[in-house]
Amino acid sequence: MPSPACIILAAGEGTRLKSKYPKALQRLCGKPLVLHAIDAAQAAGADPIVVVIGAGAEQMRTVLADTDVRIAHQAKRKGTGHAVMCAQAALEGYQGDMLVTCADIPLLRPQTLTQLSAEHSQSGAAATVLTTICPDPTGYGRVVRGEDGRVQQIVEQDDADQQVQQISEINTSIYYFQAAVLFDALPRLSTDNVQGEHYLTDVIPQLLDAGHTVAAITAHDWQEVMGINTRTQHAEAERIARDRVRQRLMDDGVMLMDPGSTFIDCQVQIGPDTVIWPGAAILGQTRIGDDCVIENNVRIENCQLADRVQVRPCSVVTDSRLGNEVEVGPFAHIRNDSEICDQACIGSYAEVVRSVIGPRTYNKHFSYLGDAQVGADVNIGAGAITCNYDGRTKHRTVIEDGAFVGSDVTIVAPVTIGARAYIGAGSVITKDVPPDALAVERGHQKNVEGWAERPRE
Repeated sequence: MPSPACIILAAGEGTRLKSKYPKALQRLCGKPLVLHAIDAAQAAGADPIVVVIGAGAEQMRTVLADTDVRIAHQAKRKGTGHAVMCAQAALEGYQGDMLVTCADIPLLRPQTLTQLSAEHSQSGAAATVLTTICPDPTGYGRVVRGEDGRVQQIVEQDDADQQVQQISEINTSIYYFQAAVLFDALPRLSTDNVQGEHYLTDVIPQLLDAGHTVAAITAHDWQEVMGINTRTQHAEAERIARDRVRQRLMDDGVMLMDPGSTFIDCQVQIGPDTVIWPGAAILGQTRIGDDCVIENNVRIENCQLADRVQVRPCSVVTDSRLGNEVEVGPFAHIRNDSEICDQACIGSYAEVVRSVIGPRTYNKHFSYLGDAQVGADVNIGAGAITCNYDGRTKHRTVIEDGAFVGSDVTIVAPVTIGARAYIGAGSVITKDVPPDALAVERGHQKNVEGWAERPRE
């Protein structure tokens, strides 16, 4: 069976969300709503896909730039039917089946779209509507059926009389159409309604009047097809989406100590036997290997963690890579494209920025390493820092294999500490240190006898 085309309606402003960003770019489980819709359509085999944009068009183009979709622009929002008209040019000559869906239905599963497609093909219908029974149908178009149970029309909330408003079966705004029949019907859509818009739903009675078959299937889980129009609905969809992610990970062997308190984005991948403690937030494009331990209140975003990594409480790791058996924290901060190599340790209140820390290097306490290239088997003492910024430019520090940097050392970049060199505690290093050398730079100690007794006298 040939792939269906797909039109995703994503032009709305989302006025009730009270946001300066368009609705389709609101994020759910770490990803814009429109990307959830694209992923579901692609997983159901749709190709090509046309996304109709409107509000925040330039922002939308930026987000869609890395996707394999076509873009249609609805400059003036005149309803859902008008949005499909705007997409027509991007599908010129297409004659197959057409999926129409919306960017603000992010919980839709590909399996549901596949089932809808199968029903559409088997029935030979000109249009097939996905409906559901909603406990509170307020705000949704109602599905009106005849005595034979077939769909007669879809009535929008604002146009529904009191009797129709009692109907609990709603239109999900997800359809399959025969493309030729749909495009033939669009020019005849009227704006004779409360909103003065071209409703896509008005295609249904047109098709019935013309003698076409209109089929429908009902989604059993109404939450799967819930739209996001308010912050309350957004929060509920967020909860459902994150529950799905947590369930997927636990099914794959990840141990979540308290699933409800753990925030994990939908694109995160975690290996089996990894343990996630309460309060952890694992976000973005993060990949975590096997047998890791992520402790309480840790935040990890857009990172790669290898196997047997331990991140202790209240640490933050962003945009970085951690090798096998790395230890981090507590209260550590690793960021900005840093790499911590195998068996290294970044300890309590240590910060690493734009740096590479070599294998088995220990940086245990209260330190700052910025723009540093640190070799293997290096010891970084408590309170040691690299001074990488001169007020205009960032400079690099190189610390070679086996070096020992004492406590409270200040390294003023650019400078190189040679292999196996020692830096005495409290030193301020402004020049290169040769391999195997000892560098000490500090003032002479002066003891003033009896000084503490003077105030008492």
